[in-house]
Amino acid sequence: MAESVQSGPPSLPAHVELIQNRRFYMAMAICAIVIAVLGFAPSGLDPTARRGPLTPLVATHAATSIAWLALFFVQTALAARRQIDLHRRLGAVTMLLAPVMIISGYMVAIAMARRGFDLSGDLGIDADPLLGLVNPLGDLATFGILVAGGYWYRQRRDVHKRLMLLAIVGGLMLAPLAHLIGHSPLPRETAPIILIPIALFLFASAAYDRVSLGRIHPVSLWGATVILIWDLLRNVAIGPSAAWHQFAQWLIS
Repeated sequence: MAESVQSGPPSLPAHVELIQNRRFYMAMAICAIVIAVLGFAPSGLDPTARRGPLTPLVATHAATSIAWLALFFVQTALAARRQIDLHRRLGAVTMLLAPVMIISGYMVAIAMARRGFDLSGDLGIDADPLLGLVNPLGDLATFGILVAGGYWYRQRRDVHKRLMLLAIVGGLMLAPLAHLIGHSPLPRETAPIILIPIALFLFASAAYDRVSLGRIHPVSLWGATVILIWDLLRNVAIGPSAAWHQFAQWLIS
């Protein structure tokens, strides 16, 4: 039977595309877990540099975040093995974790701003804790919107998997990267350096699309671009503004 003619670059054989997808998404999941461990583990293992004990609220948020990353890895493995029914059932359960992460993350961020410093000692927010509040709240908004979008498009595999990946790299990676950079004095003094790993994470999907498919999926390109602009905007324009400081002061009062 003759195959229908399609415009655009030729598609890869299904089994080749499946193998490439499995390797890329599982590698991204592993990379995210490693970054999270490297970012948060040192202050947990060596409490001498900490500025306060680990609270139950922080522990809850950390546990749910690690659980989300672990479940993302499991989900990529299930999809790669074509266990789609189990993937979807687990995905529905996993979605229940998202509100817990967002609510606990909000409470942790507000508590940090009220306190005026980060418990781990990795982040230098003492000078302006209200400015420091713009990033965790912005990350939570990014994560929530992308996860909701990924769930909405769960029947469209190409859109769903890219949105869920962007939710992790755009919504969950800035915090551990900031802690990782904060472990060393020199990178901490060059704060904009964090844009390099953030950009690499965000555009990894676009680069993968270009290499494996011969074209870049719109979600990979425009999703990463909008997130990067949002990250820059909130640090350059929103966070330093008087309006934000007034709003942030209202949040923590």
